[in-house]
Amino acid sequence: MKKSWYTKTVLSYVPTLYLTIAIIVFIAIFVVSEVSMKEAERTNKYSTEYIADTLETSLMTIERRMLEELRIGDALYEYFEFNGSTNDRLLNYEANKKLRQLVLEYPIIQSAYLYRIEDEMVLSMNEYESLSEFEDQLFVLSELKRTDRSRRWSLPRSYTDGMGEEPQYTDVISFSQRTQLPMGSQGIVVINVSIDALLSNIEKMIDPERTFLQISAGEDIIVYSSSETGIENHEIMNALSSGYLQWHFTSGIQSKLSFTSLQTLSRIWIAVGIAVIIGSFIYTLFITKRNYRPIQNIVEQIQSFQMKQSTVKGNATDEFSFIQKAIERLNDENMQYEAQVQEANQHKRMQAFVHFLERSDGAGKKKWKDTLERLGYPQQFGHALVAVVEIDHYQAFEDKYKKSYDQGLIKFAMSNVLQEYVHEKGFTWSEWTRLNRMPMIYLFEHEQQSNEWLNKLETFRVWVAANLGVTVTIGVGQHVGSWDELSHSYNEAVEALRYKLSYGCNRTLHYTQIASSKSGQIHLYYQECNALIYDYRLGQQGWDERVTSFFANLEREVLTNDENVHLLQYFKSLFEQMAEKLPQELKTQCQEVLLPEWNELLHKESMKEIAPRLAELLLQSHNEYLDYVRSKDSKQTVHSIREYIEENYKNPELSLNLISEKFNLSSKYVSQLFKEQLGINFADFLMELRIEHAKQLLLVTSSSINEISSKVGYEIPLSFGRAFKKHVGVSPSDYRKNMSREEDIG
Repeated sequence: MKKSWYTKTVLSYVPTLYLTIAIIVFIAIFVVSEVSMKEAERTNKYSTEYIADTLETSLMTIERRMLEELRIGDALYEYFEFNGSTNDRLLNYEANKKLRQLVLEYPIIQSAYLYRIEDEMVLSMNEYESLSEFEDQLFVLSELKRTDRSRRWSLPRSYTDGMGEEPQYTDVISFSQRTQLPMGSQGIVVINVSIDALLSNIEKMIDPERTFLQISAGEDIIVYSSSETGIENHEIMNALSSGYLQWHFTSGIQSKLSFTSLQTLSRIWIAVGIAVIIGSFIYTLFITKRNYRPIQNIVEQIQSFQMKQSTVKGNATDEFSFIQKAIERLNDENMQYEAQVQEANQHKRMQAFVHFLERSDGAGKKKWKDTLERLGYPQQFGHALVAVVEIDHYQAFEDKYKKSYDQGLIKFAMSNVLQEYVHEKGFTWSEWTRLNRMPMIYLFEHEQQSNEWLNKLETFRVWVAANLGVTVTIGVGQHVGSWDELSHSYNEAVEALRYKLSYGCNRTLHYTQIASSKSGQIHLYYQECNALIYDYRLGQQGWDERVTSFFANLEREVLTNDENVHLLQYFKSLFEQMAEKLPQELKTQCQEVLLPEWNELLHKESMKEIAPRLAELLLQSHNEYLDYVRSKDSKQTVHSIREYIEENYKNPELSLNLISEKFNLSSKYVSQLFKEQLGINFADFLMELRIEHAKQLLLVTSSSINEISSKVGYEIPLSFGRAFKKHVGVSPSDYRKNMSREEDIG
């Protein structure tokens, strides 16, 4: 199908698109140009400010240097303090030397001279003469008449030192300072800075081909200009003044087209762009209306059809959504029909599958015969058997795959893999009849095929555990010979799964093997439960071994899941009744720790997981009970021994052996009781008791050390002294002396 309408639509918008893009590009160029001009103006301003700052800094440096010489320089000071009593030549020489040194330090200084008011003499770098003969006397006289004593630089002027036949004039600015400081009544110091030398570095700071700079002093004195034509032919971008120099700086960019012209041109282009955009919008409306007519015709046809069919559903927001909804409704109706057909077929298939597994009366044979023929399964076969695949720990499976969609994917994968493994060995038919169970019907002709199929089934079980992260247990029934007998094989497979607790998960259970191993001794386990609970509180020897043996035997016994669970629940019920009679401490321990874990273990699917842990919990609980009983007896025994020691500590014969004989206990056990119950051994306890009594006797009696030693149970005073110093840190005599002194002071 040719897309002529699409091509026509695209081409109709091309002129507007290209024209709008071109205008936007031009506007962008002029906007960028204007931004660049603003940036150039700011850069030019920074450059001009930098030049002004550089000139001011150079002159300020000279000014500070001169003021420093006037404050601390001996040569200049002595020159202005001359009174005729010293050597005039020597003073002039030293002062001239200072001036020349200053000129050497600052190359921009053209000259310097000193004027002394007292004798009206001027000392320059080349001459020593009176003011009347000095070439620059007019400047000196003007500075003498100036009432403003503040320091400043003069306007540009011509200066000559009068040397040679034809004096050479130089443009300078001059700095004059009255001296001596601070009054300034003895003379004047004049520094002349060459303007050419001062401005020599400006050429390096600007680009005369792109920018211009003009420096003026006063009202009409041009100090410097980078353009020969003056500023009249240039557009001024920046103008600033230096109050320190009394100079004016004017700068800009050398451009044939002024900033104003560029800005005007930019605004014109923006106006043109707005006009073009408005025109493009009007043209777009016109083209869109023309291109919309075919869509309008389609919508009208659909609307007229729906009005006839009365199938209008929902409200469309626009024409395209209206068309889309019409197409979606058509697709939905088609998919719904297909889903209904597929669901009906699946329902019939499941109904037939369940019928053959759970019914054996052969009702409706004609109906089911047609169903088998339609599904492609043979009506006659040599042998058949049923296997039931059950997902282990299904609660954990649901916790891991919380979404039903994820669970369905895992089950779908199991079904497909199972079919791939066994489809070559005969006819197979499997369906998920419960959340965790998938029965499978296997039809085959020769009996040896059964073993091959069972091997494939075992391979499938191993693959699931290795690749899907879950395990399955498979129950297998016996062979049957017709469809009507399939229910017997199915019931046997389900019966085999009822022994999963005894045999464990993740394995294949054959009904023939289980039938020959069933236990008939379950009543003995109920009797043993009663006996174990009865003997729990008696503390009889061998109880731990009996519990261990009980659960070991239960783990090996072949019982159904219901029998195992009921037996464990019965045992738990007896234990709960017994726990109610235990002391509160042990009762709380059982209710908060043991019984909750017991409940969790009942949800396990293998006695190999349940039995060892239950035995461990019961042994732990029984040991805690025995420890509690022993601790109660031990506390009472230690209390009696402690009272006896406190009453007989004065007896020198009091020892661990004496206590053992008195209470009919071994000395080792007595020592252990002291350590466990009091946290101290017997010897240390007895020594601390005797030393504390000795300390009281030392302070409240005047008995001798030997007498006190005897009173607290020490026959040898030397042994008492050593024990006392070890415990207290000082000897008995020092303790009595120091402690008695403290009481007197208090």
